[in-house]
Amino acid sequence: MRKIHIKKISEIESEKLIKFYQNTFKYEKSVLEDYNWRYRTKFNEHEPLVLIIDSQICGHAGLIPVKIKINNKQENAIWFTDFYINPEYRSKGYGRLLTEEWMKICPIQITFCNDRSLKVFKKMNWSFNNKITRKIEFNNYFKLLPIFRKSNLSNLDITKTEDLQHIELNDATLSKIIDINNYHSSSKALSIVRDDSWFKWRLMECPYKNKINIFKFKEFFFITHIKFKNNFKVLNIIYSSTSITHKVKRVFLEFSRKNNIDYIAYLSAEKKLSNTFFPWHRKINFAYYSKDTSISNKLEEGFNDAHLIDSDVDYL
Repeated sequence: MRKIHIKKISEIESEKLIKFYQNTFKYEKSVLEDYNWRYRTKFNEHEPLVLIIDSQICGHAGLIPVKIKINNKQENAIWFTDFYINPEYRSKGYGRLLTEEWMKICPIQITFCNDRSLKVFKKMNWSFNNKITRKIEFNNYFKLLPIFRKSNLSNLDITKTEDLQHIELNDATLSKIIDINNYHSSSKALSIVRDDSWFKWRLMECPYKNKINIFKFKEFFFITHIKFKNNFKVLNIIYSSTSITHKVKRVFLEFSRKNNIDYIAYLSAEKKLSNTFFPWHRKINFAYYSKDTSISNKLEEGFNDAHLIDSDVDYL
């Protein structure tokens, strides 16, 4: 008879937990080991769950607590992240068991997920929409050929351009960005609450803070994360205080050419945006669940101000 337990991560020895993460998730080392940051455990009492079978961690259901504003009222919600079941125990009901327990943590649950995960959520009465698109604009199409994928993985120096002003990430800059974000979100009936504590957690305490750069174009701010992925040098625009217009895109593509960046990536809720050569677009599944019909109906509208900085999309 197997011994099955579902526990909070705070009930698991740190070394054992980190070893499980190292063997399971493909994050860079700093993000992988700083799981208290990744799951924002200091925000409230909500925390991820692990499935223990015969004293071994065999499953995991992560979360990131967040507040969302619905009709001028703030509600607690959780992002569903880092779901995993050991292959040996898949298709045996353990995944559903863990998810059902996870869904008891908070009454409002949201996630960006792939098609495979979406099938599971739909079976558990989650709803979804595809109103957000992850857009990729290639600067160097030759890098699509494996023979040309030889990026200098140690070079993260920045060559500036006339149009983009490189801004230091500090409290003063953050304060300006927060003020602009609050101004834009104040008129929205549905939005993610990115207040002072949220931005400080997401940026100032971020384990890869040294790879985050803030730029200013005219009066607008852009938070970026330059990283390497599959031998591509990538610039993620993880947050912007304005829409990514054609002009903004041209400015960042020019910056990318000067800095040997292969492509830029960002989220967009706009249907018609890109006319660049060979644009890569991918609709993102936004799934959500709430027993409150009024909240569920509002979530159906989707977050038209979602960014890569939200949930775990940026560092996956």
